Amino acid sequence: MNSLKHLNPCHEGGNRVIVIGNGGREDAIRWKLQQHGHCIVESLADLTIVGPEVPLVDGIVDRHGAKHIVGPNRVAAKLEGSKLFAKQFMTRHDIPTARYMSYVRSPDGMNAAILDNMDRPTNEYPLVVKEDGLCAGKGVHVCKTDREFFQLLPQLFTNNIHKSKSNKILVEEFIAGEEVSCFVLTDGYNYNLLPFVRDYKRVYNGNEGPNTGGMGATTYVPFMTERLEDKIRKTIIEPTLYGCREDGMRYTGILYIGLMIKDGNPYVIEYNVRFGDPECQTIMMIWDQDIYEPMYQSAHVNMYDPKPVIFSNDVAVTVTLCSGGYPSAYETGYQIHGLDTLPEDVIAFRAGVEEREDGNLYTSGGRVLNITARAETQAEALAKVYAVIGEHGVHFENMHYRTDIGTTNEKIHATNKASQWNQRRRGRRNTDECRTRFKNHSHNRRASLLSNRRG
Repeated sequence: MNSLKHLNPCHEGGNRVIVIGNGGREDAIRWKLQQHGHCIVESLADLTIVGPEVPLVDGIVDRHGAKHIVGPNRVAAKLEGSKLFAKQFMTRHDIPTARYMSYVRSPDGMNAAILDNMDRPTNEYPLVVKEDGLCAGKGVHVCKTDREFFQLLPQLFTNNIHKSKSNKILVEEFIAGEEVSCFVLTDGYNYNLLPFVRDYKRVYNGNEGPNTGGMGATTYVPFMTERLEDKIRKTIIEPTLYGCREDGMRYTGILYIGLMIKDGNPYVIEYNVRFGDPECQTIMMIWDQDIYEPMYQSAHVNMYDPKPVIFSNDVAVTVTLCSGGYPSAYETGYQIHGLDTLPEDVIAFRAGVEEREDGNLYTSGGRVLNITARAETQAEALAKVYAVIGEHGVHFENMHYRTDIGTTNEKIHATNKASQWNQRRRGRRNTDECRTRFKNHSHNRRASLLSNRRG
Protein backbone atom coordinates (compact mmCIF):
# COMPACT_ATOMS: atom_id res chain seq x y z
CA MET A 1 0.00 0.00 0.00
CA ASN A 2 2.92 2.34 0.69
CA SER A 3 3.76 2.95 -2.97
CA LEU A 4 6.18 5.75 -2.09
CA LYS A 5 8.05 3.84 0.59
CA HIS A 6 11.42 4.54 -0.97
CA LEU A 7 10.77 8.28 -0.44
CA ASN A 8 9.32 7.85 3.03
CA PRO A 9 11.28 9.32 5.96
CA CYS A 10 8.88 7.65 8.43
CA HIS A 11 9.84 4.56 10.36
CA GLU A 12 8.81 1.13 9.09
CA GLY A 13 5.08 0.96 8.32
CA GLY A 14 4.43 4.69 8.14
CA ASN A 15 2.77 6.35 5.17
CA ARG A 16 3.04 9.78 3.57
CA VAL A 17 -0.15 11.81 4.05
CA ILE A 18 -1.17 15.27 2.89
CA VAL A 19 -3.71 16.99 5.16
CA ILE A 20 -5.26 20.01 3.42
CA GLY A 21 -6.25 22.84 5.73
CA ASN A 22 -4.77 24.74 8.67
CA GLY A 23 -7.48 24.79 11.33
CA GLY A 24 -7.96 22.94 14.59
CA ARG A 25 -9.67 20.06 12.74
CA GLU A 26 -6.66 19.51 10.51
CA ASP A 27 -4.27 19.83 13.45
CA ALA A 28 -6.18 17.04 15.21
CA ILE A 29 -6.01 14.78 12.13
CA ARG A 30 -2.26 15.37 11.80
CA TRP A 31 -1.79 14.67 15.51
CA LYS A 32 -3.65 11.37 15.23
CA LEU A 33 -1.72 10.23 12.14
CA GLN A 34 1.62 11.08 13.72
CA GLN A 35 0.71 9.06 16.79
CA HIS A 36 0.82 5.98 14.54
CA GLY A 37 4.05 6.82 12.76
CA HIS A 38 2.71 8.41 9.58
CA CYS A 39 4.44 11.40 8.01
CA ILE A 40 2.66 14.64 7.17
CA VAL A 41 4.02 15.85 3.84
CA GLU A 42 3.19 18.45 1.21
CA SER A 43 3.70 16.33 -1.93
CA LEU A 44 4.23 12.77 -3.20
CA ALA A 45 1.70 11.32 -0.75
CA ASP A 46 0.04 7.93 -0.44
CA LEU A 47 -3.18 9.59 0.78
CA THR A 48 -4.70 13.08 0.86
CA ILE A 49 -7.23 14.03 3.54
CA VAL A 50 -9.20 17.21 2.84
CA GLY A 51 -10.18 19.15 5.95
CA PRO A 52 -12.26 22.13 4.77
CA GLU A 53 -15.21 22.04 2.41
CA VAL A 54 -14.10 24.59 -0.20
CA PRO A 55 -11.54 22.37 -2.03
CA LEU A 56 -14.11 19.55 -2.25
CA VAL A 57 -16.87 21.83 -3.53
CA ASP A 58 -14.39 23.25 -6.05
CA GLY A 59 -13.68 19.76 -7.40
CA ILE A 60 -10.30 18.71 -6.04
CA VAL A 61 -11.30 15.04 -6.29
CA ASP A 62 -12.29 15.41 -9.95
CA ARG A 63 -9.02 17.16 -10.80
CA HIS A 64 -6.81 14.68 -8.95
CA GLY A 65 -8.92 11.52 -8.87
CA ALA A 66 -5.96 9.17 -8.95
CA LYS A 67 -4.31 10.73 -5.91
CA HIS A 68 -6.27 8.74 -3.28
CA ILE A 69 -8.21 11.71 -1.91
CA VAL A 70 -10.62 11.24 1.00
CA GLY A 71 -13.78 13.05 -0.08
CA PRO A 72 -16.61 13.09 -2.63
CA ASN A 73 -16.46 14.40 -6.19
CA ARG A 74 -17.69 17.87 -7.13
CA VAL A 75 -21.28 16.88 -7.84
CA ALA A 76 -21.71 15.00 -4.56
CA ALA A 77 -20.01 17.85 -2.68
CA LYS A 78 -22.96 20.06 -3.68
CA LEU A 79 -24.78 18.43 -0.76
CA GLU A 80 -22.83 20.95 1.30
CA GLY A 81 -22.10 23.53 -1.37
CA SER A 82 -25.79 24.29 -1.99
CA LYS A 83 -28.46 24.15 0.71
CA LEU A 84 -31.12 24.21 -2.01
CA PHE A 85 -29.51 21.26 -3.83
CA ALA A 86 -29.46 19.34 -0.54
CA LYS A 87 -33.13 20.13 0.17
CA GLN A 88 -34.15 19.00 -3.30
CA PHE A 89 -32.11 15.81 -2.83
CA MET A 90 -33.84 15.06 0.48
CA THR A 91 -37.26 15.73 -1.02
CA ARG A 92 -36.56 13.35 -3.92
CA HIS A 93 -35.47 10.54 -1.63
CA ASP A 94 -37.98 11.01 1.23
CA ILE A 95 -35.37 11.93 3.81
CA PRO A 96 -36.97 13.74 6.76
CA THR A 97 -36.12 17.45 6.93
CA ALA A 98 -37.78 20.80 7.64
CA ARG A 99 -40.22 22.33 5.15
CA TYR A 100 -38.77 25.23 3.24
CA MET A 101 -39.20 27.89 0.56
CA SER A 102 -36.46 29.36 -1.64
CA TYR A 103 -36.07 32.88 -3.00
CA VAL A 104 -33.84 34.65 -5.51
CA ARG A 105 -31.55 37.33 -4.11
CA SER A 106 -33.22 40.33 -5.73
CA PRO A 107 -35.75 43.07 -4.82
CA ASP A 108 -38.57 40.88 -6.14
CA GLY A 109 -37.23 37.93 -4.14
CA MET A 110 -37.24 39.99 -0.94
CA ASN A 111 -40.76 41.21 -1.71
CA ALA A 112 -41.87 37.59 -2.09
CA ALA A 113 -40.26 36.63 1.23
CA ILE A 114 -42.02 39.56 2.94
CA LEU A 115 -45.41 38.75 1.45
CA ASP A 116 -45.13 35.01 2.14
CA ASN A 117 -44.38 35.59 5.82
CA MET A 118 -46.14 38.85 6.65
CA ASP A 119 -49.20 37.16 8.12
CA ARG A 120 -47.32 34.30 9.78
CA PRO A 121 -48.67 33.82 13.33
CA THR A 122 -46.23 34.76 16.05
CA ASN A 123 -46.38 31.25 17.51
CA GLU A 124 -44.86 29.88 14.28
CA TYR A 125 -41.56 31.49 15.17
CA PRO A 126 -38.59 30.86 15.39
CA LEU A 127 -37.94 30.77 11.65
CA VAL A 128 -34.67 29.70 10.03
CA VAL A 129 -33.10 31.70 7.20
CA LYS A 130 -30.19 30.12 5.31
CA GLU A 131 -27.81 31.23 2.65
CA ASP A 132 -27.73 28.69 -0.17
CA GLY A 133 -23.97 28.90 -0.70
CA LEU A 134 -20.94 28.37 1.51
CA CYS A 135 -20.51 30.93 4.29
CA ALA A 136 -17.98 29.27 6.64
CA GLY A 137 -20.73 28.14 9.01
CA LYS A 138 -22.13 31.65 9.49
CA GLY A 139 -24.90 31.68 6.87
CA VAL A 140 -27.68 30.31 9.10
CA HIS A 141 -29.89 32.66 11.11
CA VAL A 142 -32.53 31.60 13.63
CA CYS A 143 -35.08 34.43 13.86
CA LYS A 144 -36.96 34.16 17.13
CA THR A 145 -39.48 36.87 16.28
CA ASP A 146 -41.05 38.48 13.23
CA ARG A 147 -39.08 41.63 14.00
CA GLU A 148 -35.76 39.75 13.76
CA PHE A 149 -36.89 38.10 10.53
CA PHE A 150 -37.92 41.27 8.72
CA GLN A 151 -34.85 43.17 9.93
CA LEU A 152 -32.61 40.38 8.59
CA LEU A 153 -34.05 40.25 5.07
CA PRO A 154 -32.43 43.45 3.69
CA GLN A 155 -29.08 42.36 5.13
CA LEU A 156 -29.20 39.16 3.11
CA PHE A 157 -31.14 40.15 0.00
CA THR A 158 -29.65 43.61 -0.51
CA ASN A 159 -26.32 43.73 1.32
CA ASN A 160 -25.32 40.05 1.02
CA ILE A 161 -23.51 40.37 4.35
CA HIS A 162 -21.97 36.88 4.09
CA LYS A 163 -20.63 37.49 0.57
CA SER A 164 -22.31 34.29 -0.65
CA LYS A 165 -21.64 33.39 -4.28
CA SER A 166 -25.14 31.94 -4.65
CA ASN A 167 -28.16 34.06 -5.53
CA LYS A 168 -30.58 31.89 -3.54
CA ILE A 169 -31.84 32.19 0.05
CA LEU A 170 -33.91 29.61 1.94
CA VAL A 171 -36.53 30.17 4.62
CA GLU A 172 -37.50 27.04 6.52
CA GLU A 173 -39.44 25.96 9.57
CA PHE A 174 -37.61 25.67 12.87
CA ILE A 175 -37.51 22.17 14.36
CA ALA A 176 -37.14 22.34 18.12
CA GLY A 177 -35.22 19.49 19.66
CA GLU A 178 -31.78 18.19 20.50
CA GLU A 179 -29.08 18.80 17.89
CA VAL A 180 -26.45 16.16 17.21
CA SER A 181 -23.73 15.63 14.60
CA CYS A 182 -23.58 12.27 12.83
CA PHE A 183 -20.41 11.15 11.03
CA VAL A 184 -20.17 8.34 8.50
CA LEU A 185 -17.05 6.92 6.83
CA THR A 186 -18.05 5.37 3.53
CA ASP A 187 -17.07 4.29 0.03
CA GLY A 188 -20.62 5.01 -1.18
CA TYR A 189 -21.86 1.46 -0.53
CA ASN A 190 -20.49 0.23 2.80
CA TYR A 191 -20.12 2.52 5.78
CA ASN A 192 -19.11 2.83 9.41
CA LEU A 193 -20.91 5.09 11.85
CA LEU A 194 -18.50 7.12 13.99
CA PRO A 195 -19.39 8.49 17.44
CA PHE A 196 -22.18 11.03 17.67
CA VAL A 197 -21.10 14.48 18.83
CA ARG A 198 -22.95 17.50 20.18
CA ASP A 199 -21.50 20.82 19.08
CA TYR A 200 -22.26 24.37 20.14
CA LYS A 201 -22.48 26.88 17.29
CA ARG A 202 -23.72 30.08 18.97
CA VAL A 203 -21.04 32.42 20.23
CA TYR A 204 -22.46 33.09 23.71
CA ASN A 205 -23.60 30.99 26.64
CA GLY A 206 -27.19 29.79 26.52
CA ASN A 207 -27.04 29.41 22.72
CA GLU A 208 -27.29 33.18 22.31
CA GLY A 209 -25.70 35.37 19.66
CA PRO A 210 -24.77 34.68 16.03
CA ASN A 211 -23.66 31.36 14.61
CA THR A 212 -19.96 30.57 14.49
CA GLY A 213 -17.86 27.78 13.06
CA GLY A 214 -18.17 26.05 16.45
CA MET A 215 -17.51 27.06 20.07
CA GLY A 216 -17.08 23.58 21.52
CA ALA A 217 -18.19 19.96 21.37
CA THR A 218 -18.69 16.81 23.42
CA THR A 219 -19.06 13.13 22.58
CA TYR A 220 -21.47 12.70 25.49
CA VAL A 221 -24.93 12.35 23.92
CA PRO A 222 -27.29 11.26 26.73
CA PHE A 223 -30.41 11.03 24.55
CA MET A 224 -28.87 8.66 21.99
CA THR A 225 -30.38 5.16 22.25
CA GLU A 226 -30.06 2.00 20.15
CA ARG A 227 -33.56 2.57 18.81
CA LEU A 228 -32.78 6.15 17.79
CA GLU A 229 -29.49 5.09 16.18
CA ASP A 230 -31.35 2.45 14.20
CA LYS A 231 -33.84 5.09 12.99
CA ILE A 232 -30.96 7.33 11.91
CA ARG A 233 -29.41 4.48 9.94
CA LYS A 234 -32.63 3.38 8.23
CA THR A 235 -34.33 6.72 7.57
CA ILE A 236 -31.33 8.96 6.90
CA ILE A 237 -27.89 7.38 6.39
CA GLU A 238 -28.84 4.49 4.13
CA PRO A 239 -31.39 6.49 2.06
CA THR A 240 -28.74 9.20 1.61
CA LEU A 241 -26.12 6.77 0.29
CA TYR A 242 -28.73 5.04 -1.88
CA GLY A 243 -29.91 8.41 -3.19
CA CYS A 244 -26.35 9.36 -4.16
CA ARG A 245 -26.01 6.14 -6.15
CA GLU A 246 -29.43 6.63 -7.76
CA ASP A 247 -28.51 10.16 -8.78
CA GLY A 248 -25.18 9.03 -10.21
CA MET A 249 -23.08 10.79 -7.58
CA ARG A 250 -19.82 9.23 -6.42
CA TYR A 251 -19.85 9.68 -2.67
CA THR A 252 -16.71 8.58 -0.85
CA GLY A 253 -15.03 9.76 2.33
CA ILE A 254 -16.65 11.53 5.28
CA LEU A 255 -20.38 12.25 5.35
CA TYR A 256 -21.34 14.62 8.15
CA ILE A 257 -25.07 14.89 8.79
CA GLY A 258 -26.38 17.58 11.10
CA LEU A 259 -29.46 16.19 12.84
CA MET A 260 -32.26 17.54 15.00
CA ILE A 261 -33.99 15.00 17.23
CA LYS A 262 -37.64 15.85 17.91
CA ASP A 263 -39.97 13.50 19.79
CA GLY A 264 -37.57 10.62 19.19
CA ASN A 265 -37.41 11.17 15.43
CA PRO A 266 -34.36 12.44 13.48
CA TYR A 267 -34.51 15.24 10.91
CA VAL A 268 -31.68 16.42 8.68
CA ILE A 269 -30.81 20.09 9.11
CA GLU A 270 -27.71 20.02 6.89
CA TYR A 271 -25.22 17.85 5.05
CA ASN A 272 -21.48 18.41 5.16
CA VAL A 273 -18.90 16.53 3.12
CA ARG A 274 -16.01 16.51 5.60
CA PHE A 275 -15.33 16.31 9.34
CA GLY A 276 -16.90 19.00 11.48
CA ASP A 277 -14.81 21.51 13.34
CA PRO A 278 -14.57 21.22 16.36
CA GLU A 279 -16.33 17.83 16.40
CA CYS A 280 -13.33 16.22 14.69
CA GLN A 281 -11.09 17.12 17.61
CA THR A 282 -13.23 15.12 20.04
CA ILE A 283 -13.50 12.14 17.68
CA MET A 284 -9.73 11.94 17.21
CA MET A 285 -9.25 11.99 21.00
CA ILE A 286 -11.24 8.78 21.51
CA TRP A 287 -10.41 6.95 18.23
CA ASP A 288 -8.27 4.15 19.63
CA GLN A 289 -6.73 2.82 16.41
CA ASP A 290 -4.72 3.91 13.40
CA ILE A 291 -7.06 5.98 11.22
CA TYR A 292 -4.99 5.56 8.04
CA GLU A 293 -6.44 2.24 6.86
CA PRO A 294 -10.17 3.13 7.10
CA MET A 295 -9.45 6.56 5.59
CA TYR A 296 -7.55 5.03 2.68
CA GLN A 297 -10.30 2.50 2.00
CA SER A 298 -13.02 5.19 2.08
CA ALA A 299 -11.29 6.98 -0.80
CA HIS A 300 -12.04 4.09 -3.17
CA VAL A 301 -15.45 2.90 -4.35
CA ASN A 302 -16.26 -0.72 -3.35
CA MET A 303 -13.08 -1.01 -1.30
CA TYR A 304 -14.26 -0.04 2.16
CA ASP A 305 -14.23 -2.88 4.68
CA PRO A 306 -16.80 -1.99 7.32
CA LYS A 307 -15.04 -3.76 10.17
CA PRO A 308 -15.93 -2.16 13.51
CA VAL A 309 -13.89 0.95 14.17
CA ILE A 310 -12.46 1.08 17.66
CA PHE A 311 -13.40 3.94 19.95
CA SER A 312 -12.86 4.38 23.66
CA ASN A 313 -15.81 4.51 26.04
CA ASP A 314 -14.34 7.72 27.41
CA VAL A 315 -15.97 11.10 26.79
CA ALA A 316 -14.02 13.75 24.89
CA VAL A 317 -14.70 17.46 25.23
CA THR A 318 -13.27 20.48 23.42
CA VAL A 319 -13.66 24.20 24.16
CA THR A 320 -12.82 26.80 21.53
CA LEU A 321 -10.83 29.87 22.56
CA CYS A 322 -11.68 32.79 20.26
CA SER A 323 -10.53 36.29 19.55
CA GLY A 324 -12.85 38.83 21.17
CA GLY A 325 -15.46 40.06 18.68
CA TYR A 326 -15.59 36.82 16.67
CA PRO A 327 -17.55 36.02 14.47
CA SER A 328 -17.78 39.72 13.63
CA ALA A 329 -14.78 42.05 13.50
CA TYR A 330 -11.89 41.01 15.74
CA GLU A 331 -8.24 41.87 16.30
CA THR A 332 -5.32 39.44 16.08
CA GLY A 333 -1.61 39.52 16.88
CA TYR A 334 -1.88 38.93 20.62
CA GLN A 335 0.70 36.66 22.24
CA ILE A 336 -0.59 33.32 23.53
CA HIS A 337 0.52 32.32 27.01
CA GLY A 338 0.37 29.11 29.02
CA LEU A 339 0.59 26.38 26.40
CA ASP A 340 3.76 25.07 28.05
CA THR A 341 1.82 24.49 31.28
CA LEU A 342 -0.67 21.99 29.83
CA PRO A 343 -0.70 18.49 31.36
CA GLU A 344 -0.07 15.53 29.04
CA ASP A 345 -3.74 14.52 28.94
CA VAL A 346 -4.94 17.92 27.67
CA ILE A 347 -4.26 18.86 24.05
CA ALA A 348 -4.41 22.35 22.52
CA PHE A 349 -5.18 21.94 18.82
CA ARG A 350 -4.10 25.02 16.92
CA ALA A 351 -6.47 26.90 14.61
CA GLY A 352 -5.73 30.63 14.33
CA VAL A 353 -2.14 30.53 15.56
CA GLU A 354 1.10 31.76 14.04
CA GLU A 355 4.69 31.41 15.22
CA ARG A 356 6.85 34.50 14.77
CA GLU A 357 10.59 35.00 14.53
CA ASP A 358 10.84 35.55 18.27
CA GLY A 359 9.70 31.94 18.80
CA ASN A 360 6.44 32.93 20.48
CA LEU A 361 2.91 32.07 19.34
CA TYR A 362 0.36 34.75 18.43
CA THR A 363 -3.32 34.82 17.52
CA SER A 364 -4.01 34.97 13.78
CA GLY A 365 -7.70 34.12 13.41
CA GLY A 366 -11.17 34.18 14.95
CA ARG A 367 -11.03 30.70 16.42
CA VAL A 368 -7.58 30.35 17.95
CA LEU A 369 -7.28 27.13 19.99
CA ASN A 370 -9.32 24.02 20.80
CA ILE A 371 -8.54 22.87 24.35
CA THR A 372 -9.41 19.17 24.32
CA ALA A 373 -9.40 16.33 26.87
CA ARG A 374 -10.91 12.90 27.48
CA ALA A 375 -12.01 11.17 30.68
CA GLU A 376 -14.43 8.52 31.92
CA THR A 377 -17.21 11.08 32.34
CA GLN A 378 -18.10 14.37 30.72
CA ALA A 379 -17.81 16.18 34.05
CA GLU A 380 -14.22 14.96 34.48
CA ALA A 381 -13.29 15.90 30.91
CA LEU A 382 -14.81 19.37 31.31
CA ALA A 383 -12.97 19.86 34.59
CA LYS A 384 -9.67 19.06 32.87
CA VAL A 385 -10.36 21.53 30.07
CA TYR A 386 -11.63 24.48 32.09
CA ALA A 387 -8.89 24.03 34.70
CA VAL A 388 -6.22 25.02 32.18
CA ILE A 389 -8.05 28.05 30.70
CA GLY A 390 -7.60 31.46 32.21
CA GLU A 391 -5.05 33.80 33.72
CA HIS A 392 -3.02 31.01 35.30
CA GLY A 393 -3.26 28.73 32.25
CA VAL A 394 -3.84 29.27 28.55
CA HIS A 395 -4.81 32.85 27.80
CA PHE A 396 -4.34 35.81 25.49
CA GLU A 397 -5.67 39.34 25.36
CA ASN A 398 -9.36 39.72 24.43
CA MET A 399 -9.92 35.96 24.71
CA HIS A 400 -13.52 34.73 24.60
CA TYR A 401 -14.97 31.25 25.19
CA ARG A 402 -18.18 29.61 26.32
CA THR A 403 -18.42 28.24 29.84
CA ASP A 404 -21.49 26.04 29.26
CA ILE A 405 -20.14 23.44 26.83
CA GLY A 406 -21.74 20.08 27.62
CA THR A 407 -25.08 21.56 28.67
CA THR A 408 -28.14 19.99 27.05
CA ASN A 409 -30.76 22.02 25.22
CA GLU A 410 -33.26 21.37 28.01
CA LYS A 411 -31.03 23.16 30.53
CA ILE A 412 -30.31 25.94 28.06
CA HIS A 413 -34.01 26.50 27.35
CA ALA A 414 -34.71 26.64 31.09
CA THR A 415 -32.44 29.69 31.43
CA ASN A 416 -33.12 31.24 28.04
CA LYS A 417 -35.25 34.39 28.32
CA ALA A 418 -36.02 34.60 24.61
CA SER A 419 -39.08 32.35 24.89
CA GLN A 420 -40.39 34.47 27.78
CA TRP A 421 -39.84 37.62 25.70
CA ASN A 422 -41.67 36.02 22.78
CA GLN A 423 -44.59 35.17 25.05
CA ARG A 424 -44.92 38.82 26.11
CA ARG A 425 -45.07 39.86 22.44
CA ARG A 426 -48.01 37.66 21.56
CA GLY A 427 -50.70 40.19 22.44
CA ARG A 428 -53.26 40.92 19.73
CA ARG A 429 -52.55 44.66 19.78
CA ASN A 430 -48.84 44.15 19.09
CA THR A 431 -49.55 41.71 16.27
CA ASP A 432 -51.92 44.15 14.56
CA GLU A 433 -49.38 46.96 14.86
CA CYS A 434 -46.66 44.80 13.28
CA ARG A 435 -48.91 43.80 10.40
CA THR A 436 -49.92 47.39 9.77
CA ARG A 437 -46.32 48.53 9.83
CA PHE A 438 -45.18 45.95 7.32
CA LYS A 439 -48.19 46.49 5.06
CA ASN A 440 -47.01 50.09 4.86
CA HIS A 441 -43.41 49.01 4.21
CA SER A 442 -42.00 50.43 0.95
CA HIS A 443 -41.20 46.97 -0.42
CA ASN A 444 -44.75 45.79 0.18
CA ARG A 445 -46.23 48.94 -1.41
CA ARG A 446 -44.01 48.41 -4.43
CA ALA A 447 -45.15 44.78 -4.71
CA SER A 448 -48.80 45.88 -4.51
CA LEU A 449 -48.31 48.44 -7.30
CA LEU A 450 -46.66 45.83 -9.51
CA SER A 451 -49.49 43.39 -8.83
CA ASN A 452 -52.13 46.00 -9.73
CA ARG A 453 -50.35 46.87 -12.98
CA ARG A 454 -50.08 43.23 -13.98
CA GLY A 455 -53.66 42.54 -12.97
